[in-house]
Amino acid sequence: MNSLEDEASSPVGGTAPVTRAQRVLCQLVTDVLGVGDVGIDDGFVALGGDSIIAMQLVARARKAGLRITVGDVLTRRDMAALARTATALDQGPAPVADQGVGPVVTTPIMHWLRERGGVVDTYNQFAVLRTPSQLTRPALVSMVQALLDHHDTLRLRWSVPGGGADWELETLRAGTVDAAPAVRRIDVAGRPEPDWAELVRQEADAARERLRPTEGNVLQAVWFDAGPDRRGVLALVVHHLAVDSLSWRILAADLASAWAAVGQGAAIALDPVPTSFRRWSRILAEQARSRTAVAELPGWLDRSRPGAGRFGDRERVPGRDVESRDRSFTVSLPAECTEALLTRVPSLFNAGINDVLLAGLVEALGDWHRGRGTAGDGTALLHLEGHGREDALAEVDLSRTVGWFTSLFPVRLDLGGPGRTDAPTIGAAVGNAVKRVKEQVRGVPDKGVRYGLLRYLNPETGVLLERAAQPEFVFNYLGRFDASDDADWSVVAEYGTGLDDTGSGMPMAHSIEVNAATVDRKNGPELRATWTWADSVVSEADTRELAEGWFRMLQALAAHAGEPGAGGLTPSDLTLSSISQQEIEEIESDLRAL
Repeated sequence: MNSLEDEASSPVGGTAPVTRAQRVLCQLVTDVLGVGDVGIDDGFVALGGDSIIAMQLVARARKAGLRITVGDVLTRRDMAALARTATALDQGPAPVADQGVGPVVTTPIMHWLRERGGVVDTYNQFAVLRTPSQLTRPALVSMVQALLDHHDTLRLRWSVPGGGADWELETLRAGTVDAAPAVRRIDVAGRPEPDWAELVRQEADAARERLRPTEGNVLQAVWFDAGPDRRGVLALVVHHLAVDSLSWRILAADLASAWAAVGQGAAIALDPVPTSFRRWSRILAEQARSRTAVAELPGWLDRSRPGAGRFGDRERVPGRDVESRDRSFTVSLPAECTEALLTRVPSLFNAGINDVLLAGLVEALGDWHRGRGTAGDGTALLHLEGHGREDALAEVDLSRTVGWFTSLFPVRLDLGGPGRTDAPTIGAAVGNAVKRVKEQVRGVPDKGVRYGLLRYLNPETGVLLERAAQPEFVFNYLGRFDASDDADWSVVAEYGTGLDDTGSGMPMAHSIEVNAATVDRKNGPELRATWTWADSVVSEADTRELAEGWFRMLQALAAHAGEPGAGGLTPSDLTLSSISQQEIEEIESDLRAL
């Protein structure tokens, strides 16, 4: 292990980076977070970083010759500490692409989709990207062809042999899928850009209907050409079996790289993909029966025990409620509050943004359930979504792999107690909830990545988890999107950051679904949350009341973060595992009194 602290042991005064590792990492964090100059005293989480951006940082550091882990990025308090963990990558031959052609093992999240039922052909994600004014259709076709040939899941073919319950998936050889029929051009020259939104939505819906995963057609591209003197936009519609939220960042970067090659008249050569999705699917299947995975079963059964707070007076009947844009709304939190939640609050509590958002949510859920007499045993059973690219299963490089990696796992969180009357009291209560939720979430082994293995890929454990209580609420934080980035091939956040689009007729998987994301604008970051509900279980009024309660809790927490004594450590922050939260807070109080 090379420490890379070879040029100087530590800086002398100030926060400017001195060693090579410090300089490289500070510059990379400046780039991925879009902030001012980063010094060695700055922390990634305190600057607003999250786990998805951490994966981007790890990938860029690898390209610069440094090896760091996502865990290091999220837990080291400043750049100096992160630089000390960095090691030099061996300067051997360039990595060879893992082609990943052939049968793909059905992954846990794909099993979940199959179990959900309904029409699968149109289940997609879409994103809208800014395109340069000089773009032509032949150039775009060549660029999309490069994506299809380079990323194996964009050539995924899905089938159901004999119309049965089992799925078969395979990735076709490069060159098999022709890009030309998948690229359409729409003339919007002379039309003002604000008028494009409805047309983009209509064409994206039409592109969704052209998806044919049984034929290996999982990608459609619609280019809105504004003429040779104006920039347009590109709507990419990809079947969800082949893509997830992190994949879009890879595809956008590849399109930018391909366009640069086109502009230079050079052949398009994208960075290699070290680990194919096909290989990853096999790793999951192998790990499902491992001793480590099976040892987690008692914990998952305990989290999934009955008795948690109920949603509505009636139980949800699978298949009764289907996805509908008419039963969803989006709410936004002001920039000044969002900024504090992304930076000051996580830093004070040594927590992640997910811990912060969940703390406000469970406090709101507690009030909501108690007001209806549905609090059950005083806990909430939720499904959490994660990006799923955890190195706890295998040390492979997934930073360039396109595919659907999402992990879905249950957590059981305490709802807290009543008795709050004013904003300061509410803020302190949510602050305590951050500590409580942080410990409960950290108690989930390796971010829940093995739950899906046990539930869907191991028959012995799967039957037990299938019988357990199932969450009726799902929460997903998608990370940050830079709406102020107006560069070519950047994602245009105004067209949506939730990404998922089911098409018609797909049954809802939960009674309430929340997809949240942070959109960075010129005046600061804005937290957006889209709420969807099952009408047969909960009403729109009840759902809106819960959404308003959540934001009220988050605003109180942001205000609380500015008060003396806010924040503090929790037992998992210390090596003394026997110390309690109360003992920690007593020590902190004594230290503040000195």
